[in-house]
Amino acid sequence: MIQLVLNIDDESVANKLLLMLEQFKDKGVIIEKKEVSSNFRNFNYTDEEIEKNWKEILMGIKSDLSYYKSEKYYEDRGNYLIKKYK
Repeated sequence: MIQLVLNIDDESVANKLLLMLEQFKDKGVIIEKKEVSSNFRNFNYTDEEIEKNWKEILMGIKSDLSYYKSEKYYEDRGNYLIKKYK
């Protein structure tokens, strides 16, 4: 299985890509559109995904210092650690 994650800022481009990808649904392609806040991007990767794809993940992350200084970051990090060490 291959998973593609696209971060697209332009709504019209995103809609065009979604229309194109819809044509592959009958081949088993699952399409999910997720709205992501520009302040709080959701990086819920498993340890296995991180070990396997760490270069691509790092290249795709933009440094957002306001996120790392926010309560949301501490909450996300805490939830990640709870799941990891359960």
